[in-house]
Amino acid sequence: MNPRLGQQEDVATVDVPESERAVETIPSREPLTPLDWLKVNLFPSPVNGVLTVLTAILTGWLTFAVLRWVLVTADWTVVRVNFRLFMVGRFPLEEVWRVWSVVYVAALLVGVTWGRTGRRMEWTRLKTIRRIVLGILGLLLLRYLVDSALVWGLTAAAAGTVLAGTALGRLAGRESRVMRRAVLWGWLLAFPFVIVILQVADGVGPALWNGLLLNVLAGVVGIVLSFPIGIVLALGRRSTFPAVRVVCVGLIEFVRGAPLYTWLLFGVFLLPFLLPPGVILPQLIRVMIMFTLFSSAYVAEIVRGGLQGVHHGQYEAARALGLSTTRMMALIILPQALRNTIPAMISHFISLFKDTSLLAIIGFIDVLRVARVASASAEFVGTSKQTLLFAGFIFWIVAFSMSRWSQRLERRLGVGER
Repeated sequence: MNPRLGQQEDVATVDVPESERAVETIPSREPLTPLDWLKVNLFPSPVNGVLTVLTAILTGWLTFAVLRWVLVTADWTVVRVNFRLFMVGRFPLEEVWRVWSVVYVAALLVGVTWGRTGRRMEWTRLKTIRRIVLGILGLLLLRYLVDSALVWGLTAAAAGTVLAGTALGRLAGRESRVMRRAVLWGWLLAFPFVIVILQVADGVGPALWNGLLLNVLAGVVGIVLSFPIGIVLALGRRSTFPAVRVVCVGLIEFVRGAPLYTWLLFGVFLLPFLLPPGVILPQLIRVMIMFTLFSSAYVAEIVRGGLQGVHHGQYEAARALGLSTTRMMALIILPQALRNTIPAMISHFISLFKDTSLLAIIGFIDVLRVARVASASAEFVGTSKQTLLFAGFIFWIVAFSMSRWSQRLERRLGVGER
């Protein structure tokens, strides 16, 4: 017997694993035609077909009624006249350049961040048509609300700043350490810059930070500051030191046990009596402290859930590598926990931003308060539907933008995938 022939026979008789056989035998599925897609998804059975038709009729009727009221019946003059109040409230007109400076800084940071971390846009036929339609609708809406050529020019410059920042971020690349540090420090110093630019050189005090500016500042402060504080509380709740654990658990449960409105009232009326003598904080600052404290308790619980979701094998592997507890939490455990909590975390931050509308109840002039005041004037009596709908539309734009950013971040980090 030829030895080489025997080797060839042995190779030919090697068993193929079952998984590989299954992969080889899977037939290729052809893409569904539009008619087949309708049959499979909308009309798979007579009952589902009837439900599909009834749903389509109801949706079409509601869409027609809403569009008819929005485009024909409703008078949006009250929104156009009070558009500046919706944006900045009683902020002095001669000092609005401070707000535009903040807008340009934010636009540059957003552009550079998107250029470094974002993917290039896909320009398929459907997505291209959708973006063109949304862009035209946005320009028409802005054209109706804004008549000033100066505002149009400043808005175009802000859009150009975003594009320039995006080009700069892509030019530097994702691996540029200098750009990475610059972006990180830019975001860390953004809020102090906002406070300085609003108040430097006989600037505008917090009492005149109104409209959408107030909602955004309160929401950003609550989100940015509560995130690290919540992480510290979550780690403290899992600490092996009884004193640290008891303090963190007590603080979290005590804060979560009362609604946000109660804590806002506490910050407005009771917190001044608890401050040291001679320490006077503006009312808005006290409210921001309450927002941060309330959000930190919920962030702590979200992070704690993420920490519990990390497999114990990760802890054992980190200890086997000789990592200290601090390095283990910072490099191994905490990144995995935060990655798993992105959906819940973003949902909480969206809810926190919407909760800034409670500022209208305690006397602040935010977007919701402007909507009510604008429709209460003698000239625009009976237009509360328009103003409230526009205020809700503003909140929806911000919340939807945060949601879309969260979805892109989840896809990039592979949340929910193995």
